[in-house]
Amino acid sequence: MIRKRTHHVKTYFVRTALVIPLIVAGSAGAKITGECDNCHTMHNSQQGASMQFNSSATVERNLLRGDCLGCHGQATSQKIVNINGSLVPQVMHSDPSGDLAAGNFGYITGIKGTASNSHGHNVIALGAEFKETLITNLPGGIKQSGHTGYIVNASNLTCAGLNGCHGYRYSSGSPTDVVALKGAHHNNVDGQLAVADTAANSYRFLVGVKGYENQTDKWQNASSTSHNEYYGATTPMTLGCGATSCHGSNGVSPPNHTISGFCGTCHGNFHTISVGSGNDTNSNSAGIGPNITSPFIRHPNDVVLPATKEYQNYKVYSIQAPIGRTTVPASASGTVTPGTDVVTCLSCHMAHASPYPDMLRWDYTQMNAHQSGDVNTGCFTCHTTKDN
Repeated sequence: MIRKRTHHVKTYFVRTALVIPLIVAGSAGAKITGECDNCHTMHNSQQGASMQFNSSATVERNLLRGDCLGCHGQATSQKIVNINGSLVPQVMHSDPSGDLAAGNFGYITGIKGTASNSHGHNVIALGAEFKETLITNLPGGIKQSGHTGYIVNASNLTCAGLNGCHGYRYSSGSPTDVVALKGAHHNNVDGQLAVADTAANSYRFLVGVKGYENQTDKWQNASSTSHNEYYGATTPMTLGCGATSCHGSNGVSPPNHTISGFCGTCHGNFHTISVGSGNDTNSNSAGIGPNITSPFIRHPNDVVLPATKEYQNYKVYSIQAPIGRTTVPASASGTVTPGTDVVTCLSCHMAHASPYPDMLRWDYTQMNAHQSGDVNTGCFTCHTTKDN
């Protein structure tokens, strides 16, 4: 007797609703497991009905039954959903208990907090109404020779691919969204990621980025001893088309393998010390300044947290202002070592979206020097003597 398989899938979605069960093991090997038809369809037709989870007539490539936000942005009431025994992290949700480490697109759409286009990365999958209206050019973007304007803009920003963050970002004929992640879920490696030469073994599928993915509380920065670890350097990249070019065999990726270097592949003026020849610096001078010594033009990153003056007092890891490590750790540490650990872009910003403008981790307008209400929070996590 042939048993007919019946699907009982409850979906939540804003625009799309794909449910992809991800069973993540507690070891370095975290390849996706489960029934193939949880994610794929062979002919996108069963008794004349669409096999897309939102019943859409749109067909996804790679025989998939939905797109990136369909799986990880279901607008649920939980930041991690359990579907058929599988845990699926959510980057768009209304969970009052908090958000995952990279933030929550719900602060853009308004399903959590007040809707604001300025609170995060406005990926086009969120819808045209959430497109960033405050700017016409990429913040901190560098126009490079051989490039036609700003490659990434408010009209083409995607979750993955050339105009996104995750997966392969090839400059010519680059796939978008789920296609750029081909093979990554099936070959996923988590925990310590010290190689980063494929999408699967790079930190959060950010090709070329090294780091440590939290094994205690998956996908979360939960406490000073349970969090992701970000890889950083002691000197920012110098972007150009020579040896430090962000174009390699795997497409666009940071040559220094840091999370800040990755951000700098789009927001170059916010990361570099200087830029190579043929670049248009657009405003003032390029980068954070002429070197890694204060005073800076822009807030430094991939720069060592000084072991002197006010900075020496930041010794216990803060998930509100996380620091980076210059070696890729095998586990999370609650200790900060000024003079060794470094400032990164993620020390101040969330990756997806936050409750505050510019995807900041705290309300910058409420940072009040020498007042007791915000001691050792926000800016004063590092600038410890300015809050009392």
